Amino acid sequence: MSATIPPQIVADTGTRIKNIVDSYNQNKGGRSLNCTNCGHQQIMGNFCSLCGTEFEELLLNTDNVASRTRAAKPNVHIENIKKITKIYSSYFIQQLKKPSHAYNHGESELKSSLVSIILFTALVVISLFLFSKDLYWSNPPSFISFFMENFLLTFLIIGLVILSSFLISNFFGPQHSFKTIISFYGGQLSAPIILVTASIFLMLVESYTYANTVLTICIVFSLFILPLYIMTFLLSKNPTAVDPLYGFMLYIATFSILLILFVIIVGNSKVVEYFYHMSLLF
Repeated sequence: MSATIPPQIVADTGTRIKNIVDSYNQNKGGRSLNCTNCGHQQIMGNFCSLCGTEFEELLLNTDNVASRTRAAKPNVHIENIKKITKIYSSYFIQQLKKPSHAYNHGESELKSSLVSIILFTALVVISLFLFSKDLYWSNPPSFISFFMENFLLTFLIIGLVILSSFLISNFFGPQHSFKTIISFYGGQLSAPIILVTASIFLMLVESYTYANTVLTICIVFSLFILPLYIMTFLLSKNPTAVDPLYGFMLYIATFSILLILFVIIVGNSKVVEYFYHMSLLF
């Protein structure tokens, strides 16, 4: 006579098997369950095999801790920005203390030099906007359109300065790559950046006379004096190069020709308006 298994036992067994499978699926990542009542550890199960304490609350707390851990993971983009900012800050202070340091590293500091050039250009344009806003107070220009047009023009003119220096250096002095000339130029802009920032502050407090003076000095220095200083350094390093005086003359001639071509290509009206705003500073 075969024995019959009571239905209640079958139902309880099925429930236990289901609980074991569910617990295993919840813990298949390899976590061990620690009983908060007796300290017993086991791999699976909803209840402690020793004292019977339920693991549901423990699993919930463990998931919450894991979620907080994932949420606390640092953002990669923010960390990269912090890293770049730290590198540029060190570069900026180093060049402020000793601008000639750029000549020792060449294009290895190209990225930081480009940041200095872009930053200087942006600050000059912002300062010009504040000046124009005060000049045309009844009908001030739109910041977005003014900034975009003048930033592009200023950046391209600085590009002509660097290109002229590159051409004179390669034809009449020691040969350097275009990237190296960019690094030489950008490495000298730490002090001008501080001065342009000061001019913006002076304009914000409506001290326009001093602000215009500082801004004028920065523009004249960056577009005219600084390239000649770089030419002097490059030509003096090569005894067989052309005399620095003739290097100055060749640079001025080259820059003038490139600027005329630039005016023809870009359009006379835009450039005339740009230089008109510049002339009002003097």
